[in-house]
Amino acid sequence: MKNKIFLILLVNLLVTTLAMASLEGVNIGDNVPVKKVKTIYGKILNLSDSKYEYVLVFYRGSWCPYCVNQLKSIESDILPNIKPKQKIVAISVDKNVVAKKMKSKFKLNYEIVSDPKAQLLRAFNIANKIDDELVKKYKNTYSIDIEEDSGEKHHIVAHPAVFIIKNGKIKYKDIHINYKERTKNEEIIKNLK
Repeated sequence: MKNKIFLILLVNLLVTTLAMASLEGVNIGDNVPVKKVKTIYGKILNLSDSKYEYVLVFYRGSWCPYCVNQLKSIESDILPNIKPKQKIVAISVDKNVVAKKMKSKFKLNYEIVSDPKAQLLRAFNIANKIDDELVKKYKNTYSIDIEEDSGEKHHIVAHPAVFIIKNGKIKYKDIHINYKERTKNEEIIKNLK
């Protein structure tokens, strides 16, 4: 019995370690992997522009209560404390219409980027594929339709992550495997000074 428990613990540790090893994201000091992004209102943001410092906040979707709480707290806690040359950009696989509705509903005054094909998530190496059973459970139990919100069937969402970009390079990163964990606002503010 002890051997069986030990083996289960060892396998769990190995799986967790492999998952963490594969979730490195881009490295601090690397060039930003995507130079330009388009907001939900068509504005082009040049992430390699040396005039601005960008805070990219990757979230799972507007259906995620942890994401919504994070986005609202960024509005109330971070936005009032940043300089005009510092820009917050929130990114998810939500299609434009869904992201616009969320931005309006929560009165978010920073940029939102729609990435339904998960190209940015893949470029930053934070893509998280939700298994089919969980997608069904979300839909049948919680009325959360990930496919409808993204307009795609890939079932990819972001691992919650924050990247700070300055002069086109990654200055700071924080990535979470557990979707309930988020980068603390104080940490973001500290790394913007």
